Amino acid sequence: MEVFEGDWDRATRPTQPEEGWIPLTNTSFKAGDQRQFIWLRTKLTTSEIVSKPWLLLHPFAQNVHVYVDDVATTADPVTNWSPPNGRPVPHHFIAIPLDEVELVPNTTEHTVHIRVEPHMHINTFFYLLDDRELVNELTFHTALAFALLAIIVIMAVYNLFLYFSVGDRVYLIYVAASVATLVYSAVLTNAIAYFLNAPIFYPKVAVFAGVSSLILHVLLFQRLLDTKQNYPRVHKFANGLSAFGVALIFAAPLLTYNTLVAGWAAVGYTVYLGALILAFPLAKRGNRPARYFLVGWIPYLAAIVLTSFEYASLIEPTNWASYFVPAALSWEMALFSLALASRINILRDERDALQARQIQVSENARKALERSNRIKDDFLNAVSHELRTPLHTIQGQLDLLREAPLNGEQSEAFQQIERANLRVTRQVGGILDFVDAQGEKLLSSPQVFEPQSLFDLLDSEFREAAMAKPVSLTFRLHDEVPAKVSMDGLMLEKVLYQLIDNAVKFTPAGGQVLVQGSLQPDAPALRILITDTGPGIPEDQREKVFQAFIQGEAGLTRRYGGVGLGLPLASSLISALGGQVLLVESSSRGTTLEVTVPYGDVHQAGTDEPSSERPESFSPAPKILVVEDDAANRMIIRKQLERIGVESEGVQNGHEAVEAAMNEPWDLIIMDCQMPIMDGIEATREIRQKAAANLDTPIIAVTANASESFRTQCLEAGMNDYYTKPLRLVQLKRLVADYATD
Repeated sequence: MEVFEGDWDRATRPTQPEEGWIPLTNTSFKAGDQRQFIWLRTKLTTSEIVSKPWLLLHPFAQNVHVYVDDVATTADPVTNWSPPNGRPVPHHFIAIPLDEVELVPNTTEHTVHIRVEPHMHINTFFYLLDDRELVNELTFHTALAFALLAIIVIMAVYNLFLYFSVGDRVYLIYVAASVATLVYSAVLTNAIAYFLNAPIFYPKVAVFAGVSSLILHVLLFQRLLDTKQNYPRVHKFANGLSAFGVALIFAAPLLTYNTLVAGWAAVGYTVYLGALILAFPLAKRGNRPARYFLVGWIPYLAAIVLTSFEYASLIEPTNWASYFVPAALSWEMALFSLALASRINILRDERDALQARQIQVSENARKALERSNRIKDDFLNAVSHELRTPLHTIQGQLDLLREAPLNGEQSEAFQQIERANLRVTRQVGGILDFVDAQGEKLLSSPQVFEPQSLFDLLDSEFREAAMAKPVSLTFRLHDEVPAKVSMDGLMLEKVLYQLIDNAVKFTPAGGQVLVQGSLQPDAPALRILITDTGPGIPEDQREKVFQAFIQGEAGLTRRYGGVGLGLPLASSLISALGGQVLLVESSSRGTTLEVTVPYGDVHQAGTDEPSSERPESFSPAPKILVVEDDAANRMIIRKQLERIGVESEGVQNGHEAVEAAMNEPWDLIIMDCQMPIMDGIEATREIRQKAAANLDTPIIAVTANASESFRTQCLEAGMNDYYTKPLRLVQLKRLVADYATD
């Protein structure tokens, strides 16, 4: 094979027979310049042409025309961008038949001229092949080209699904980069010829696709290497390079091919080498995406360098040259996909670590809350015990003094002390009830009670306070209300006490408070209206009044007193009864609250029903064991029992109570709970297990702990009932009548 290096640049073959032709030492041609026409020639025998009639050239050898003995083998030049079905062989490689012309007869040697009209710097190779070799060669190149493109397509589709499932824009950037890379690889392998039916200027398409792919690769490696966090300055510089690449794309129609290639190279090699330098330190620190990036990026950089060397004629042209970059791109996109997958794992690990920390924080918060609740419960139990124990002493002494002969001044002082004691007792009980309500520990205990008796009791409790103001206080119970109902009357009493107390407290002198009881028309429920003529609740405060420790306006606590628990406590208590408190109306003329609470029917017994009246005295006198660690309270209870005609003995702790129960039988055991040495709950368990004479003896808890959870503990330990301090004389008499008599 010879190449013409003489002074000739025309479409017709050189006329000089020998001058200017230089032999080629191999089967490829390296272009040293960019002449309009490059002429090559060789001598072939007839047998060579017949046995190997196909001349195969590089797919980018543009406008190739072949002459055998000065006769063109094809009517028109074969162009690399022409559709495959317009070529001698429908393929993206250039294959030209040499046996299409009639050979000169009686001539064993023929001259073959090859004219190449390049549009860019091009190196090409020449293969003479027979039919089988041509089919094998073209089949291999087709399979290889489309396999490389298929890898890119598969990675793009996979990451598109990841984008829709994960929603991270980095996968969309990967898909866009895959599309640009797919076009670029299709151009480099000339497989794009199968998809284009019109001529296109391949060099600019290649540059356009290459620059687009490069810009998207910049965005990818920014995400994969997390340059915004790891290399902030480089991140900004990369954004500048991307902007320059975008400008290069838009300016492509106005620029020459060499200018485009120079701009592409300037951006490309900066990115190729810069990304490599940045990735190494991260990979060394164990960053998995950076390692995948390097494994994918280094072969791509090597392919770019080899292709550049081949383009610059620094290495021999080969039929593999067009696959260097596409193969590296396919490998790179596969590794980048793995890098993104590892990025998902990293993000998932970070998410799991964050969730684990959140769970740990939540667990610590839960434990802290439990500790806080235990401390709160212990504190409330201690406060309840410390407040109710002296209140029990005060109430006991008041009960004992009630029947003592007092003069007028002493009697008035006695009544004031009793009212103050009752108020303090209710406030302490209300606070503890509210705390139990917040922990959903309030449980109602339905029993038979008389609504009229409840109204009478409340009337007597508030009558004196209403007259002192003065305020008109009226109670009305409709005839339709049953005489007896099944409900937790004690809890309803607490609800109405708080609401009536509020109404009396906020109603000015000369005002009116009306309490009306009726039935709910559409359900078995009591409906109680509390109406006052107070200042009303401002509209912007109506939601707040049901919140704890809040009163309608600043200064009301000082003007009217109280801690702001009336409505919140009433609402909590009524919820435990299955009812509700509603603000029906509130204006400057007054406020109306509605309490609705369901009840159960009580079947009235016949005339032969035993009388439920409690006896004034007991015969024979029951024998009762009083277990109480506080000496004053123990003395008060025993004096009260003595007043009602009951024999009693006292012990000061649970251990002594167990011994007393094992030594003799008792009709009733009144058991305090919080005591030294052995508490009342443990003592009750011991008595139920060991004291044969008192296995069934009623044991009644009389304790300063008023929580519902503590009440449950007492009953579960074997106690029969539960009373809170202070214990009134009337309650004690009822207790003895219920449990200590046959």
